[in-house]
Amino acid sequence: MTARTLLLPLALLPLALLAAPADQSAGAMASQHAMADADQVKWGPGPAGLPAGAQAAVLSGHPGKAGPFTIRLKAPPGYRIGRHWHPTDELVTVLQGDFHLDMGSGSGAHSHDFSSGGYALLPAKMQHAASTRGGAVVQVSGMGPFEIHYVDPKDDPRTGKAK
Repeated sequence: MTARTLLLPLALLPLALLAAPADQSAGAMASQHAMADADQVKWGPGPAGLPAGAQAAVLSGHPGKAGPFTIRLKAPPGYRIGRHWHPTDELVTVLQGDFHLDMGSGSGAHSHDFSSGGYALLPAKMQHAASTRGGAVVQVSGMGPFEIHYVDPKDDPRTGKAK
């Protein structure tokens, strides 16, 4: 066998891999194609881990399962989510309205008022609280499963003790 005969199959290998059908099983796909115009978004009640009054829409993925997800939350005027944290990073984009975050704890605590177009990356386990004076629509992305852990159990609407 000559070097030329060995090189030809190696040179054709990338083309063969590109031409092979991709594995489309659920385990092989990290995410699926998703598109929605704003007027096509289907709103429903917010998740049980958030105070009553918010609406939510899942745009892609499944927040309760492992993998990437994107959701939208629509909060009415005066809405507040008590101090909490998540085990994974949370990426928040303000689409409409005003949105306020109190972030961090101790000497690293700070706050910021966001308007439409504002963005925040909240690292895993960073304590934060969120609120809006006039109402807001925010888009939240991250890696599931999405979990919310309240610092003060009295803020958790799932306990029946929320203020």
